[in-house]
Amino acid sequence: DVPVVYHEIETNGIGYVNVMFDLSGVSAEELADVGILQSVLGIIDTENYEYSELFNEINVNTGGIGTSLELYNNVTRVKEKEFKATFEIKGKALYSQLEKTFAMMAEILTASKLDDTKRIREILAMLKSRLLMKFQSSGHTTAALRALSYASPSAKFKDMTSGIDFYKRVAYIEEHFDEEKEALSQRLYALTKKIFRPDNMMISYTAAREGLEGMEPRIAELAGKLNHEKVTETPCIIHCEKKNEGFKTASKVQYVARTGNFIDRGVEYTGALQILKVILSYDYLWQNIRVKGGAYGCMSSFKKSGDSFLVSYRDPHLKNTLEVFEKTPEYLRAFTADEREMTKYIIGTISDLDVPMNPYAKGELSLGAWFAGVTEEELQEERNQILTAQPEDIQALGDLVESVLKQKNICVVGSESALEKNREILKQIEPLVK
Repeated sequence: DVPVVYHEIETNGIGYVNVMFDLSGVSAEELADVGILQSVLGIIDTENYEYSELFNEINVNTGGIGTSLELYNNVTRVKEKEFKATFEIKGKALYSQLEKTFAMMAEILTASKLDDTKRIREILAMLKSRLLMKFQSSGHTTAALRALSYASPSAKFKDMTSGIDFYKRVAYIEEHFDEEKEALSQRLYALTKKIFRPDNMMISYTAAREGLEGMEPRIAELAGKLNHEKVTETPCIIHCEKKNEGFKTASKVQYVARTGNFIDRGVEYTGALQILKVILSYDYLWQNIRVKGGAYGCMSSFKKSGDSFLVSYRDPHLKNTLEVFEKTPEYLRAFTADEREMTKYIIGTISDLDVPMNPYAKGELSLGAWFAGVTEEELQEERNQILTAQPEDIQALGDLVESVLKQKNICVVGSESALEKNREILKQIEPLVK
């Protein structure tokens, strides 16, 4: 009774297994604990192994086992902002070692010692430090995710499990660890019972046809070791709120993000948006933010879900950059390019789409498409829209970008002086690290 999505790809005798658990029955209040649980599992003692032995056992018998939280947006229901969130444990091994892989996964999921508060404290300190390093080196993605979370439930989910919101929760627990540790252990144990159940499980498996042999008993054995008791699920209801924040850091540069969702404004997705990303990155944003403005970089993204952003990277400016973003529709409406230039943009776009993939990446792409409801016909249609795009298709995107900018969702990670100087733009300013 466990659904399996199988991706038939020649893998040279390696099986790639994703064991996925649905997170829709976990309340919004529990999401930070789900993020902590994902960080702890696999690097803490279990009933049969110390974590160093567990690490060795995994590496001797498999190509690695790891946990992650994943999001899959459903592009057939973008207006409803539907997405599926999963807790995943992923492993890869030769077909002959898959039995051992499943046994190790079961050990991690069901026998981890979540009352080992000394080890949990070490993991939290490590997690806090890693999150801070990520924010400082990738401030642009941090700012973009935070600004998207003002209106996008899937972005808010991500922020609550791996972004600024998650960092605040981890930092609080680490600082008040002695009074929090018992309750945290109990909550983590309760989550393993709530999430790791056979009726909540699904498998994604990438292998050649011969790799299917013996999979059924292995999956049944794993399902048998999971929690079979009845649990109370709480629907995950996520409330978004526009905040327009500035986060102060010791840095002298800014990461400026402006976000919005064009589908919320009734505008449809088109393959030409992929070309727009290339044009902005190598022409308009590059010239105005990188060349004239002195920032290290600039990026843009326009997803099928409608979620879109314009961001600058290591930017000496703030207000000037927002003005450049504001004038993007004006630039697009006046866009011109001869056939040679247009062909260059199209080649650049296709080179991003046609990146060579290993079997694991193909399986992941296939799974994402399956969850999203994307068909091969739709992918081909998007490709046709890219290959046949003309300057007037780019000009028509001026309205789409304007619909994104009109939502005025802004987040900046940067220096105290720049943020304070632009207080009228930002609703609230606070230190990234307190």
